[in-house]
Amino acid sequence: MAKSRVVLLTGGGRGLGRVMALSLLKAGHKVILSSTDQQSLNEVAEESGAGDRVATITANLAKPGEAEWLAEEASKIFGPVEALINNAGVSADSLRDNYLANPLKFWEATREQIEKFFAINSVAPMVLAGKLAPAMIERGWGRIIGNTTSLDTMLRMPLYGGSKAAQEAELSVAALSLAGTGVTANVLVPGGATGSRMTDRTGLSRDDVMSDTIMAGPIAFLVSDEADDFNGRRILANLWDTSLPPKEAAAKASDVIAWTGFGIQGVQPKNAGAIFQR
Repeated sequence: MAKSRVVLLTGGGRGLGRVMALSLLKAGHKVILSSTDQQSLNEVAEESGAGDRVATITANLAKPGEAEWLAEEASKIFGPVEALINNAGVSADSLRDNYLANPLKFWEATREQIEKFFAINSVAPMVLAGKLAPAMIERGWGRIIGNTTSLDTMLRMPLYGGSKAAQEAELSVAALSLAGTGVTANVLVPGGATGSRMTDRTGLSRDDVMSDTIMAGPIAFLVSDEADDFNGRRILANLWDTSLPPKEAAAKASDVIAWTGFGIQGVQPKNAGAIFQR
């Protein structure tokens, strides 16, 4: 049987978070679910039937200091956190319901909106990873996983796209820094729109979007020992082939993490230092 790990999953009460939580608990892991809504966390915990292997913590990651507090509190429940899944996010529908047909212009965004998107989608994931990674490195095993967004969404969706792009760029840096430590950093995205409250508010039919259940297989793989040599990659869950062994499915469904290999690279001086030689 696969080794049970201690997992912290933010945004674990609904949608993709719920699917990933149920998958990890089914695999035998101990999972700490975090969200702003205690009721949704309780519902997932009860649905899982995992008993004392699931715990919940309410946290508002938009608040300064909350990510630091969450990292500390989560580590007290089942012991040191071995896998961090940054899934919590503020989405474009919080700006306006018809954001697809009438997207917010960048000059219409308020400072409050900008700071909220980057606080939750960029800053909190970086802080959580930074707080939890040293202990993972010391133990020689760990996972940092980010649910960012599709690359085209990063370039087209105000605030949401930019804040998710920032998280992925930092994950690329993390993957380089973690190479050879036993800790990995990867991205897992659905690969397109999935059925959720967000898509419901746009008027899209659930038949026109993908099922959120596509996240179950990839997340189980990423938290397993099979993924020990899988680092600096982005998996598109819609390309995951459940008929294949997980490692083979991951190879076929993944590519390099953004922004590796994108566009024309800058010319760096030969003595620029190790940062450009990795």
